[in-house]
Amino acid sequence: MSNKQDSLRFDVQQKIYSLSEIAEYARVSIEFIEECERENLIRVSTVRSELGYSHDTVRRLIRIRHLHRDLGLDLSAIDCLLRMRRQVTDLQRRLGDMEEQMSVRERELMDEIQRLRRKLAHNSNWQTR
Repeated sequence: MSNKQDSLRFDVQQKIYSLSEIAEYARVSIEFIEECERENLIRVSTVRSELGYSHDTVRRLIRIRHLHRDLGLDLSAIDCLLRMRRQVTDLQRRLGDMEEQMSVRERELMDEIQRLRRKLAHNSNWQTR
């Protein structure tokens, strides 16, 4: 791993990267980055009136490079795949939230059942006296 990649990993506090920096970090050409921008796969960010690319954009570009070079996907297929991946991730998050809500509700209902059982037992004891 090169020193630039190491610095990328540890320099996440830097908010903005230049075009040449992300090209080096992601090991892609500037032309490839421009093509990804045209396909709306990545976009330039503005932080404190500074134009550049975020750390997340660099990571996304590395993923795009892998899908393009290593798996041979074209940019439109990558766009579709990344959208589907985001949808699956969102659905997994929502499912986790729903499972947590159901677990909380189940505990509430079990507490209510226990409360009603105690009340029923107390009323039964009182009536048999």
